[in-house]
Amino acid sequence: MNLVRPLFPGNLDVIADTHGEIDALHDLLAHLGYRDDGTHPEGRRLVFLGDLTDRGPNSPAVVALVQRFVDAGLAQCVLGNHDLNLLMGERKYDNNWFHGREFFIDGKLVPQALIHDDRTRQAIKDFFRSLPLVLERHDLRIVHACWHDKMVDVARQATDVVELHDRHVRLIDAEVSTQGLDEIDRGLAFQNRNPVKVLTSGMERRVAVPFEASGKVRHEERVPWWNEYVDSVFCVFGHYAAFAGESHGSGRAICLDYAVAKRHRERLEPGFKGTYRGKLAALRFPEKVIVFDDGMTERVSE
Repeated sequence: MNLVRPLFPGNLDVIADTHGEIDALHDLLAHLGYRDDGTHPEGRRLVFLGDLTDRGPNSPAVVALVQRFVDAGLAQCVLGNHDLNLLMGERKYDNNWFHGREFFIDGKLVPQALIHDDRTRQAIKDFFRSLPLVLERHDLRIVHACWHDKMVDVARQATDVVELHDRHVRLIDAEVSTQGLDEIDRGLAFQNRNPVKVLTSGMERRVAVPFEASGKVRHEERVPWWNEYVDSVFCVFGHYAAFAGESHGSGRAICLDYAVAKRHRERLEPGFKGTYRGKLAALRFPEKVIVFDDGMTERVSE
């Protein structure tokens, strides 16, 4: 199947980046009214924004649950950048669990379910390889990180995300080899000219002052593309984690990532008593009401 696929008809619940937070996912599904088997009494269905894995306590359980719902025709899911990293064999500071290794922050153990067998690893990679990059219908677009018309059109013609990614790596490598770019601009070329990278982790630009994020010094920043999005079709994305009350898109494009991925750090804070700032969110569509894993709700303002 193509990497841009039709989105379910009917009423949907779009769930943001879950990042291994299985308890938050169960809580959210209960607040949304879903049964344990993934069915809903009103016939609603689920759509996941990707980034099912990393940081949280049980990424394998999240992947297994989402895959079960997808296989049953009760859910759809797009590929996120964290999921892509695992699919492509990219070792990152926060995906040690996939390789059977413990994860530490400032010397403190982050409790996680670890995978120790190649069969389970391959099954997860096979599931991720089966996912689209984009889901769409006449009134709604779903993408993990960035809606970019040109890159979506390229993805429409492709059926294998690994082949699409690697083909563009080769094309970009041939281009930049003659352009005399420094290391930073080379990296930006590989990010901004590859449709798989753009759709799963967005456009980036060079910054004047480097900063540290996700365990390394950054010379690039994310481009807030949603500020320029004016299409009539409503777009829902994740990826750009922010706490409640901070920017979550504008106008016709809204980010659902309310920083549940930061809970692993919150648990390590001195005096932590179980109250989280980071939340897992779902958008009810077409109602445009956001439901959080603690049961709170808010209406989307356009």
